[in-house]
Amino acid sequence: MKKVLISAFEPFGGLTLNSSLLVQQGLKLIYKNIEVSKIALPVLYKTAFDKLLLKIDEEKPDAVLCMGQAGGRQKISVERIAVNINNGIIADNGGTLKTDEIIVDSGPEAYFTNLPYKAMIDAADDKVAISYSAGTYICNDIFYRLMYHIKTADLNIKGGFLHLPYTEHSDRMPFIDIKTQVMIVESMLAVLGE
Repeated sequence: MKKVLISAFEPFGGLTLNSSLLVQQGLKLIYKNIEVSKIALPVLYKTAFDKLLLKIDEEKPDAVLCMGQAGGRQKISVERIAVNINNGIIADNGGTLKTDEIIVDSGPEAYFTNLPYKAMIDAADDKVAISYSAGTYICNDIFYRLMYHIKTADLNIKGGFLHLPYTEHSDRMPFIDIKTQVMIVESMLAVLGE
């Protein structure tokens, strides 16, 4: 049985819900050949990755799948690339706004996910698509730091990021209901147990 650590983010930007947290809460702890552990991360540049890193060290997972909310997207996005830049248009939940700042000074410009993303997309339905931009906010920050850690610590861990649309209708924005998103994420998780 493979162990997968799944992270999600707390609400941010004045919102009371975060689709990644809602979907994470709906995921089974055992799904086919996958044992799932979960962590909720604060939307804080200063502490989010440190909290994730402690959980990685504690759980020693075979894969880490980070999730975040991307309001406005019509499909679940499997992120392909993390870039070494923070450039938020809003501050984090602690009031920190980062503008055109390098994430890791010694790091490369970008990392690619090492998840079997094509198989994960194929295992899902037409509500999933590949994305080549995780943005430049905390979602990308976590994704980049995760891949940097995996590479520099020479860990045999798969890592990647999913952006989830809203789970309910909000100001005419696209959404996919929670139950459907949970089913889709679980079908992608099954690939990691193969």
